[in-house]
Amino acid sequence: MTAITINIPNHEVNFFKKIVTKMGWTYSVNDVVRPAATPKEKTLAKVDHALAQLRQMKEGQLQGINAEELLNEL
Repeated sequence: MTAITINIPNHEVNFFKKIVTKMGWTYSVNDVVRPAATPKEKTLAKVDHALAQLRQMKEGQLQGINAEELLNEL
């Protein structure tokens, strides 16, 4: 089975649910139908990701690169 994420306007959610039901497909309200992340939530997710990477580097699970190599890649 394949899961697909679709971003649709809030006013179209009921129409989407009807189509899914008529086609015999399934959906999970918890996983599929949720509001888009706010800018604050996106920023916090990026900070959380960066901190997780730092933690992995500290534990030796992820290898970092020095600033010079990073700038050369840009």
